[in-house]
Amino acid sequence: MGTVSSALGLRGRAVEMAVLGEALDRAACGLSSVVLIEGEAGIGKTRLLDEALRAAHGRSMQVAPGRAEELERTRPFGLVADGFGCVRNSPDPRRRAIAEMLAGSGGDRGPITVTSDPGLQFRVIDAFTDLAEELALGGPLIIGADDLQWADPSSLVTLAVLTRRLAYLPVALIGCLRPWPRGPELDRLSGILAAAGARHLILHGLADDAVCDLVAEVLAATPSEGLLARMAGAAGNPLFVTELLAALTQEGAIETAGGRVEAAEVPLPPTLRLTILRRVGFLPQDTLLALRAASVLGSGFSLTDLATVTGRPSLDLSVALEKAIRANVLEDDGIRLRFRHDLIRDSIYQDLPASVRRGLHREAGQRLAQAGAPALQVAEHLARGATSGDAETITWLARAARESAARSPDVAAELLERAAGLMPATDPGRDRVLAERASSLMLAGRIAEAETACRDLLSRHVDQTTAGAVRICLGHALLAQGQAQNALRELERAGESPVLADRAVAQAWASYARLSLGDLDDASAVAEKARSAAAEAGDHLSASIARASLTLVCEFRGYLQDAFRIMEEAVRLADESPGRLGHRYPLHAIRGWLLMEFDQLEEARASLGTGRRLCEELGVRWPLPTYQVFAAYERFVGGEWDDAIAELEAGFELAQEIGETYSLVYAHGVRSLISFHRNDLSQAREAADAAERALAGRSPGYRMTLVAWPSALILEADGELARALAIISGAWDRCVRSELALEYPAVGPDLVRLMLANGETERAREVSAAVSAVAVGNEVPWITGSALRCQGLVADDAEILQAAAAAYARGPRRLQVALASEEAGAAYARAGHTDRARPLLDQAIGIYERLGATRDLVRTEAVLREAGIRRGRRGPRDRPRIGWRSLTPAEQTIATLVAQGLSNPQIGDRLYISRRTVQTHLAHVFAKLDITSRAQLAAAVAQHLAD
Repeated sequence: MGTVSSALGLRGRAVEMAVLGEALDRAACGLSSVVLIEGEAGIGKTRLLDEALRAAHGRSMQVAPGRAEELERTRPFGLVADGFGCVRNSPDPRRRAIAEMLAGSGGDRGPITVTSDPGLQFRVIDAFTDLAEELALGGPLIIGADDLQWADPSSLVTLAVLTRRLAYLPVALIGCLRPWPRGPELDRLSGILAAAGARHLILHGLADDAVCDLVAEVLAATPSEGLLARMAGAAGNPLFVTELLAALTQEGAIETAGGRVEAAEVPLPPTLRLTILRRVGFLPQDTLLALRAASVLGSGFSLTDLATVTGRPSLDLSVALEKAIRANVLEDDGIRLRFRHDLIRDSIYQDLPASVRRGLHREAGQRLAQAGAPALQVAEHLARGATSGDAETITWLARAARESAARSPDVAAELLERAAGLMPATDPGRDRVLAERASSLMLAGRIAEAETACRDLLSRHVDQTTAGAVRICLGHALLAQGQAQNALRELERAGESPVLADRAVAQAWASYARLSLGDLDDASAVAEKARSAAAEAGDHLSASIARASLTLVCEFRGYLQDAFRIMEEAVRLADESPGRLGHRYPLHAIRGWLLMEFDQLEEARASLGTGRRLCEELGVRWPLPTYQVFAAYERFVGGEWDDAIAELEAGFELAQEIGETYSLVYAHGVRSLISFHRNDLSQAREAADAAERALAGRSPGYRMTLVAWPSALILEADGELARALAIISGAWDRCVRSELALEYPAVGPDLVRLMLANGETERAREVSAAVSAVAVGNEVPWITGSALRCQGLVADDAEILQAAAAAYARGPRRLQVALASEEAGAAYARAGHTDRARPLLDQAIGIYERLGATRDLVRTEAVLREAGIRRGRRGPRDRPRIGWRSLTPAEQTIATLVAQGLSNPQIGDRLYISRRTVQTHLAHVFAKLDITSRAQLAAAVAQHLAD
């Protein structure tokens, strides 16, 4: 039987190979790049990828070649795990560790719920990213990803994350995909890669001259015009051309004379599939039987699995398949046998009658189950052979879903949907499966779909035990969308569930919903019930939520000592909980914020870092943006505004990656305040508007003054005093109605100042008295300073304002020190005491200069001029925009550590910041130094040190 060599030269793809060569050149120069190759099956995508990877090997580059499989679309991280060689027997401990995470059996752990651990997926993504970064730090890394249309959702998410986080490393990602099928996950990845500057190559059929060259090489002779005309039916598809030639050769229809080759007039099949079947039909019957069974297992398969499903000895099968390998139908990749092309496998598979295919899949699933194969593999085959009501398949699909939920909730949702599809509408277990699916959708971040699924279930009769879990899921979905009032209704009904654990969870989240609505009394009462139910049920997560709610109630009412006592107890109990499961609620975020309220910023920073690391270790992803934004606020409070901006930018990216929106309200509010004080009113207004959009549809609740406060300051700057006062007064009134007393000292001084400017002296006194009442019970520098500042503004008393500045100075809040010093200095100047005014105004100016608070600086210098006070000569005020001197201290430190060869995670651990913050700082460094790679940065650091 004739064969066609698989080592044919690449024809007609010079342009595409040039693009791929450029990607390799960029990696060699320390730069990143992305190339997507798209085209129909058989058009040559894989061949181009193989050539590029072969060239990378030849240049001693590291290569990570992965390929997705149609029958493994539900294997979490299958593509990237294969590409990076993450197997449990790997000699590399990093790869072994990832394989262990992927192999961790979930067993039949019970229903998936929104309180299930969703975070293993994100731990694995971070592990792959860290591995890729470490590899790239050692030299250029080329990642190949073939057949992306079959890739599992987790692999696609990982590729997107790799593209973002490795942007300044010598990494080239080359992906291949067909135009169809295209799921939403692949479309999302394509959009992310396009935004990252990916080159998108769309392969069309070979030109006529390339087809002629290909035929000539295959047949080792010049083709006649007649033969080339017969090749026209292949439409330039290289696989079709070679298969047609192989079929003609097998049938003895090729004739060579005088160095030219012609084909006898034999009928040619009209399609590639029929051509492949015609050619394969020449193989021995025993080989054909083995190939048909192998096609059921997919494009790639192990000899062991084939022996299992056929019941034949491996030795017999190896003899039969050897003929298929020699005929170039199969190839051995060193790990598994593989059909030379998906279309060869598809042709053999589709030639089996549909009923036969179903029967073979069912038998394969049963035999693989008996052999102890993974649940995902068993479930896939059983599902392809299942009929309605197939209890065995339903059980395996549910088991596979529960094992996959932590690593890929998207996959779990798909498997549960398939299970429910096999169940009769009257099956009492169907609703429970659909409830689990809704929870998986929620864990996957598909919030709107989760809400729809829950409402569909609740629109018909659902048994009471299932209804509780569904309402908890719906409550979560509504809370995530800012609909606290609607969420509360569902959670309260779930709190009537006969299942104790459901009651504990529902009541705990209901207390959180009431907090969001500013209903502190009911939040406290429900949290106490939840704490009792959680203790009885042994539910550590619910216990943490309940104690967190009680902490926040005390904090908001201004009882900081009581709040801290409850929080310390919550942290202690979470530390002692099995596997520290109590920390799956972000207790350290609340503790860190509390410490900021106490003006203990170093302790707050440490607590936030601890909480972030706990979340990463436990795989709890959703609170990470909150930790990031709270870290930014801590930098803002401490006067490290450039670092605060870096933390905020990292927080924006992380929130977008996760799909979380709540933290954006805080983030945009802080960004607006920084921009306002730096006199960038355009950016301040843009950030304030973004905060309003993030708040849209949410019930205004606690800490929402971060939206109203900057908006009011911007309106004041625009000369709209009445509107500014209305906005900040409205926020104050909401705080008063909800007893959010700790908001008083935050916005009180600016509110008093605006009221006095508007002639509302009596109201200003009322606000000042309220702030002073909070200060009485909390001896904290910033609260005491705010109370004194309000009193000094109302009385226009310079000495009280100076005392306010002194009180602030006992804490870390430099901006407040400067503002109070400015106001005290201005008051002394108005009274003619320029000798007392000058040091205070100089102190304010010095702080404003260090903060870059241009707006405040200009205002204070105007006070000096009006008072007739001259300042001495000053050095350069502004940091340069480019060059080494433009780098902030944090950026200089990170640049130096990069030059020492440390990875982003290593730098983050050393500096107690997240790897994403490190990456954001690096993006600023690259822009300021006008470089594009870490190698160039190392050279720039060396040059700076030499200079």
